[in-house]
Amino acid sequence: MQAITLDLNKSINESGQHIVGADIKLSLRPFIEYLERRTEVEKTVKVNFYKYILGQFNAYPELKDPIPPENIYKYTELFELIYTALSPVITEEREQYWALSTPISPCFHYGTDAFYSVLMDEGKCNLKADLALPSKKEMEKNLLSAFYNIVMERFYNFSLTGNQLIIHSIIDPETHLLKYYRLNVDTRFLDVTTNAKLPEYNLKDVKDYIKDERNTLKILTKLIPPELFRIEGISIVTLTDVTGEYALETVKNLVIQHNESQQGLHTKEIATALKTLVGTDQIDFGMIPYIKLNNKLQINELSGFNSILVQLAREQGQTESEYNHLIDDYIGAPRTLIFPEITEEEYLTYPMLKLLGTVGIKSYALFPLYYNAKLVGCLELYTKDSSLFNGHTLSKIEAAFPLLAQLFQSVIVDFNNDIQDVIMDKFTALQPSVQWRFHEAAYNYIQSGARDRNFPIEPVFFKDVYPFYAAIDIRNSSIQRNAAIRRDLYAHFEILESTLHSIREKASNCTENEIPKSAAVWNYKHLDELSDREIFKTEDYLQRQIPNALQHLKDTYPELEDVVNGYYQLTGNKGKIFENRERYEKSMQMINVAVTRHLDEFNAELQSIYPCYFEKFRTDGVEFDLYLGQSIAPGIAFPAGILQDFRLRQLRVLAEIARTTNNLGPYFSTPLETTQLIFVYEKLIDISFRIDEQRFDVEGSYNIRYQMVKKRIDKAFIKDTTERLTQPGKIAIVYFNSSEAKEYIGYIKKLQAKRLLNDDLEHLELEELQGVEGLKALRIGVKY
Repeated sequence: MQAITLDLNKSINESGQHIVGADIKLSLRPFIEYLERRTEVEKTVKVNFYKYILGQFNAYPELKDPIPPENIYKYTELFELIYTALSPVITEEREQYWALSTPISPCFHYGTDAFYSVLMDEGKCNLKADLALPSKKEMEKNLLSAFYNIVMERFYNFSLTGNQLIIHSIIDPETHLLKYYRLNVDTRFLDVTTNAKLPEYNLKDVKDYIKDERNTLKILTKLIPPELFRIEGISIVTLTDVTGEYALETVKNLVIQHNESQQGLHTKEIATALKTLVGTDQIDFGMIPYIKLNNKLQINELSGFNSILVQLAREQGQTESEYNHLIDDYIGAPRTLIFPEITEEEYLTYPMLKLLGTVGIKSYALFPLYYNAKLVGCLELYTKDSSLFNGHTLSKIEAAFPLLAQLFQSVIVDFNNDIQDVIMDKFTALQPSVQWRFHEAAYNYIQSGARDRNFPIEPVFFKDVYPFYAAIDIRNSSIQRNAAIRRDLYAHFEILESTLHSIREKASNCTENEIPKSAAVWNYKHLDELSDREIFKTEDYLQRQIPNALQHLKDTYPELEDVVNGYYQLTGNKGKIFENRERYEKSMQMINVAVTRHLDEFNAELQSIYPCYFEKFRTDGVEFDLYLGQSIAPGIAFPAGILQDFRLRQLRVLAEIARTTNNLGPYFSTPLETTQLIFVYEKLIDISFRIDEQRFDVEGSYNIRYQMVKKRIDKAFIKDTTERLTQPGKIAIVYFNSSEAKEYIGYIKKLQAKRLLNDDLEHLELEELQGVEGLKALRIGVKY
């Protein structure tokens, strides 16, 4: 322990006057009174220790008054008792950064050796030369903030900010790296008094004054001048080494700025943060995000990320294929490789390690990094001093792995987005089956120089393809949604009516004109009779006009605050008035997720057989188009029978979807059912990419007939009836020609044999649609 008065305030303000302006004195009286109170309530053996300390303090009756600066040295033994009382008994002093100071002041009088070693040169009574103290302005701001925190808490029960500072610029003489400490101040042993009557402020008043945090202290010094206060007591200061936390925070901030990191602007800062984390500047790092182009790893030095091994391989003339082979082998079987001291035997197993020896590197480690269980890159750790390469160092660096993995994932995503810029600018997100054609068009566009002159890009189209269409729809979805809205509105009106009743009871001075009358509100008993337009008007009234009226009442009559706040709580985003809509949306989302999963698996299955274009659309349900033809994959022979195979698989997946959505029934918050529809069109059509709509569409006037029929059949009725073609639990197959029906009957029999479909096949004729006649349909039930 050391009894040295170290006044950082004087280091900044040579006049010696306290920056805050209040009357601040060092006094042990608040600590003595605190111990006396504890002695009265303490039931454990600690009471004997407290009585012993009080006995020591009572030997100095003058302590009832503040301690003059020139007499501080007389009470060193008492300071040591305070340290003993407030510190864990078994903690070693050299691990404690602890000091006793004048209140609200960077003036320390007694502390541990560890504390003084942070601020002062060893064996000298002066501050470290490389210790960067805050400026006078910063010091004043920090001390004023601490002062007003205490004043506001003691007199107004209101806290402004935390009472913690971080010292940023203490350089470790051994590692030459910055060390970071959090400054914690214990203000329990302070008496704060005032020599004048303070103005009365509540939270509402204060918040109006301090809306702009930058001016908070300036305003407070005018409203509540520091000169009104007298503070007596001691502050207990402790420093906590947060170097590791701060280093990780630095990496985290750089992850947030990953766009700049990708350009190589911050990789040096990341390496410095990692050195700080492991506690030495003698260890270096290589960072290699797995950026791939056409499944080939790209190590682009312009990105700022690099590998020491790859760098040395290039410098020493090794071919790209040599080290790419090693990289591919490692990616195929990623694992942690650690070489505390690289030996001749390890050179035989890993020849690339010889490159490290040429520049004096004696220890090396390679760590694979994963993001969501996917390999996204590697971190190299290497040093010329093998004594620094130990388990303690490696365990420290592991804390940064998740952050680096996230950074690498962001870099990979940004790289992929950049590659797609030209394509995305002119087209849309592409499927692998047709991507080759867009790459071709983009390449021709760039090579022609048209990009500089902003000329139109060449059309992308595919001729003579077979179209497939199917739709999974949620039966009566609009009716169900509107019913849910009406039920929620009913609940909203009930809450409003109850709130208005409470307002009349609590605010006796409130006039009827100030309360939204029931007559002015929609009659919610007849919500079912309102049109959709009136429903929307009602929602607008409840969500916008009623809150304004209630807020006015709350401001006028403070006694209504609980009633109005209760209304806001019940009608907020998570309140009761959205329950039915949330149930409906949750059920619909369950269906769409299940259907999407089936269709994604179905698409993957088809692509593995033959490349085709598959596109799904989200409505209240899910629709999908599929185009199959030689022009989509000109380099692959078009197999005989593939059309029939795809049609059978399409029918099968709709049966599986119907089963799944039925099985979800018990889990639905709102009961929903799905209908399934297939449209068979045997003629070949042409499709082209429409740049304005960013999607494929049919080409040619005759082909447009296919698109027109497809959009109208979901509302079709059976001829001479009022029965809809699509029904829950059934698959409807719409066609023109009897040959198509015969083909699908064969598919149905195959799926009946697999117990996917029922034995209830119907042959139906459809009522004429606008501009379309002669449509027929098969309808078959799904076996649940």
